[in-house]
Amino acid sequence: MTNYISYELNQSEGYDRGDHPNVHYFPLAADQTYNKYTDFFFKERKLETSITHKGHDEHPLTLADDITSPMKNKVEDLCNGCLTPIMENMRFYKCTYGCDYVLHDWCTRLPTKVKGHKNHPEHTLILVPKVPIYKGCSGIFYCRACFKRCNGFAYYCVDCDRYDTLYIDVCCALIDRGIRHKSHPGHLLERTLIREDKNYCRVCLSGFCHRENSFSCNSCKYHLHLGCGLLLPETIRHKYDKHPMTISYSPVENHEGDYFCEVCEEELNPNAGFYHCQKCVQSIHLACAPLLPQIKAYISNGLSEKGVSEHDNHNIKLGSIHKIRDHPHPLTLLKKTKTDADCTKCCKTLEEPFVLKCLQCKFTIHTYHYINIRW
Repeated sequence: MTNYISYELNQSEGYDRGDHPNVHYFPLAADQTYNKYTDFFFKERKLETSITHKGHDEHPLTLADDITSPMKNKVEDLCNGCLTPIMENMRFYKCTYGCDYVLHDWCTRLPTKVKGHKNHPEHTLILVPKVPIYKGCSGIFYCRACFKRCNGFAYYCVDCDRYDTLYIDVCCALIDRGIRHKSHPGHLLERTLIREDKNYCRVCLSGFCHRENSFSCNSCKYHLHLGCGLLLPETIRHKYDKHPMTISYSPVENHEGDYFCEVCEEELNPNAGFYHCQKCVQSIHLACAPLLPQIKAYISNGLSEKGVSEHDNHNIKLGSIHKIRDHPHPLTLLKKTKTDADCTKCCKTLEEPFVLKCLQCKFTIHTYHYINIRW
């Protein structure tokens, strides 16, 4: 099979979305997550226990497939390819040499080309597992679709290289037009920056940052944060209920009285998203549900934290290691804390959201000294 995706209506080669009519339906059921994503790209798949990958060519990556594996139970991490969480029932590969590097199985076999993308239809985009230092900033790049700085895999336009550097992240490249979603089943929710009226997410009931993408049905004035549309699972398990709890986006039929969260015991707004057990008549805030920390970044007490703030518009996985000439120890890319006062190198105030820090001493510097980008 050609490792290639085309968005043209008349496709003569590559991936045909017509073969997989349910691929863009969200939320994903827990027991179907892996199959739906892998079927998105592959008709046949053979899993290898150990692979080498261009995104992490320093060490081999090992398959963490056994549910009893310590790696499987402990990992709550972002995939280095698509920067979305490693969730339950997802096969993934992990570096076992101490590197904080993990990849979804499907991210090890992403299409090498994307043609006819909504944000750049004139040229074919090529997959780049590592953005070169001289092009971006040691893996950090500016996505031309969602306007966030990212450090996962990118799709890159070779034809525009001489005039400008154009990168699009994995999620924006492969879900460029929109999705179907259970919360608004009648219409396609398209990716958009322009929202007419009711400029808030219908799942978490909070607004959008400046220049933040959404999945939107503008004819119905219906909008979702990208995280609320893609990351929330359809069902969860909780110790307070012996049955699976299903996500609901509106008041439950024949429900009597007010809604209260079984975890925090505070009132719950049934017009926002929440998890509910029909048999036990129990409900839980999204923020109180047992979700991965990366998903909980989008929600707090039933309201969204938007995933990013107006001054923190990044999609960055922290923890990458950088070796420099001016310091004997390796530096780690980390988020700046209140205790990080001045740059050790230039003695100026550390104002950017991220810093390069030595974990063995107090050496902390601006990223732009060795990563050529201004935040």
